[in-house]
Amino acid sequence: MVKNLFYACACVCLMNAILLNSYSVLSQTAEQFRVEIETDPLAYILHGYSLHIGGAYLDFKSSVGIYGIETPKFFLQNDAFSVYTSGFDFKTDYLFGDIKGFYTGFQLNYAKDRIELKSGQGEKDELRSLNIGVRMGYRFMFGKKENQYKGFYLTPWAALLYNPSASTVQQGTQEYRQASWIPFLTFHAGWRF
Repeated sequence: MVKNLFYACACVCLMNAILLNSYSVLSQTAEQFRVEIETDPLAYILHGYSLHIGGAYLDFKSSVGIYGIETPKFFLQNDAFSVYTSGFDFKTDYLFGDIKGFYTGFQLNYAKDRIELKSGQGEKDELRSLNIGVRMGYRFMFGKKENQYKGFYLTPWAALLYNPSASTVQQGTQEYRQASWIPFLTFHAGWRF
C-alpha cells in the first residue's frame, strides 16, 4: 500500500514538473510548437486500439496516449492464459536538434492486465501496474522541410520498461506471472500539424 502510494505521488510530481516546464517553454517559443497525432497500427492487429496526441517544441517531443492490446502468446510465460493489457502513457523524447531522425527518451505507463484462462474455466483477474522505462526510435518525416515537416510521418521505436510491482495470479493449477522487465517494439503512424 505504501509502495503504491509512493509511486502514485512520484508519478504526479513528475508529470506536474514536466507539464509546468513544457508550458514555460511553449510560452517562449509558441511559433515553433507543433501538434502531432499518432496511432500504433500493430495495436489494431492485436485486437486493440491506440491514440496518442503530443507536441514538438525546441528539441523535445512530449505526448500522452491511450492503448489496449491482446498480449501475443510468445510474450506470455504460460500460454494457458489470455491477457489483455490497456492503459495510458506519457512519453518525452529528446530529438537531437532535428524533428526528423533519431530520438531517445523516457516513458511512463499505467497499465491494467485482464487475465483469464483460455479454457474459460476460471475467473478474470486484474493486475494494475505503473511502469517506467527508456525508449529510442527514428522519425521518418514525409513533409517538406520548408513547411516544418507538416503532414504524414512514421516512427519505429523500441522501449524497455520496468514493472516494480510485478505480481503472480493463480487460477486452478495454472500460474501467470507478470514480467518485471518488458521489452516493447513497434511503430507509430502520425500526422504533424
